[in-house]
Amino acid sequence: MPTQGTETKSRALYFVALFGIIVLGSVALIYGVSHWAAEQKARKMPNPVPQTEESFKAGMKIYTDHCVQCHGDKGDGKGQKSAQLSVEPGNFTDPRKMRDLTDGQLYWQISQGRNPMPGFDDKLTPIERWQAVNYIRGFVNPPHAAVPQQPTASKQLQ
Repeated sequence: MPTQGTETKSRALYFVALFGIIVLGSVALIYGVSHWAAEQKARKMPNPVPQTEESFKAGMKIYTDHCVQCHGDKGDGKGQKSAQLSVEPGNFTDPRKMRDLTDGQLYWQISQGRNPMPGFDDKLTPIERWQAVNYIRGFVNPPHAAVPQQPTASKQLQ
């Protein structure tokens, strides 16, 4: 017959174990939501679409049609629908984050999606997805041909 002390120790051990499981589950959930890891082979996938003015413009159209509502005009993750989402959309203007992502990872994320973002592997062709990658890269490193030239001081005076 168990004594009162043994029963109290068993109950305490049960609650400690339950607490540990809850903490580990929470950490795993937070990590899974904040780290969207592509498969290793996707990370190494080279972008077959050259970053030309043409591919940039095509990517802009794709971004406008499929991405701007959540990721925003500026690519900062502050689109019209962003406040309604359960997960904050990616911020493509963060140089550190974008430097750490390969083109292959961006392509994989666009293709696969992750709730609430849909995957686009059945909506966009592979070339269109690569063009979207090229456009997204432009938020941090704008291509020279696509950036509007500011008038020089001499032209403004005329």
